[in-house]
Amino acid sequence: MKTLFLPLVLLALVFVSLLIFLSLSFRSRLLLSPHSSSLPIALLPSLPPPTPTPEPSAVIGLVGDLGLGRFITANSRAKKDFSWPFAGISPWLLGNDFTFANLESPIIDNCPEGRTGTFTFCGDPRFLPFLKQYKFGFTLANNHILNYGASGLQATQKFLTLYHIPYVYSPSPDSVFSRQTISGLTFGFLGFDLITHPSTDTATLVSFVKQYKAGVDWLIVSLHWGNEYLSTPEPWRVALAHQLIDAGADIIHGSHPHVWQGSETYRGKKIYYSLGNFIFDQNWSYNTSHTQIVRLTLSKTHILKEELFPIEIRANSQPWLVSSAPSPDYLR
Repeated sequence: MKTLFLPLVLLALVFVSLLIFLSLSFRSRLLLSPHSSSLPIALLPSLPPPTPTPEPSAVIGLVGDLGLGRFITANSRAKKDFSWPFAGISPWLLGNDFTFANLESPIIDNCPEGRTGTFTFCGDPRFLPFLKQYKFGFTLANNHILNYGASGLQATQKFLTLYHIPYVYSPSPDSVFSRQTISGLTFGFLGFDLITHPSTDTATLVSFVKQYKAGVDWLIVSLHWGNEYLSTPEPWRVALAHQLIDAGADIIHGSHPHVWQGSETYRGKKIYYSLGNFIFDQNWSYNTSHTQIVRLTLSKTHILKEELFPIEIRANSQPWLVSSAPSPDYLR
């Protein structure tokens, strides 16, 4: 009897093991089968997919000549409203994280009255709160910033610093370069006046670009250059812009001609040869009172979007988007 018991136990264990194996095998096939719609396809709860980390980006505006002298100051004083020049373009400015412009006049205390016709510019300090509010940054490298001498430049720098408005004036050792962090991106700014200093050596500009590009995501080089009122840039400016891009510049911001001169994409970088007037009292021609302003949406390495907005300067002082420009009667 004992001789039969042990084989029977072993046989029973083998039979039970076989049943367990077949059950597990069948269950695995059900879990892996794409056709078993009536049975659960997973025993463990599914986890939500990881939320991707958003890529940092910044929205910057690029505009041309912003002059606070002559009629701009006189008109704002008469109206007792130093927000007046910005009223038409305010929504666009507030849509940017930062807007870069050429400040075409020093800002000084007791700025004398200057009507259209004089070529000596200065702006009233009461504009400063609005320059701050609209998140401007400036190049001071132009042929009018010294209209009131070195003291006028120093006063301008003092006022901008007081209001925490960034600026660059590369001819001066204490303001060669400006660095700003905007929405997690680092921007560097260089500004050169090739009108007052036409003999500036190209190699010098290239060396500045190479020196400062390494520490920023985007290097913007502002150049005050070229003949006034031409519709297209001269060949030497095209060649210089290409050299600066080759050296590491990411965006060329051009001013001085007072009219729009078009843009170019070179090696994936943007060149704006002249952005024309932004706030300026030159309503004596269509081209000096009509231009385009630029909005760029940037990641750390790419231009995500470029938008061009046609503007019209009304009342000899107010830029408006063309689609929303008011009637002349409104501006009287």
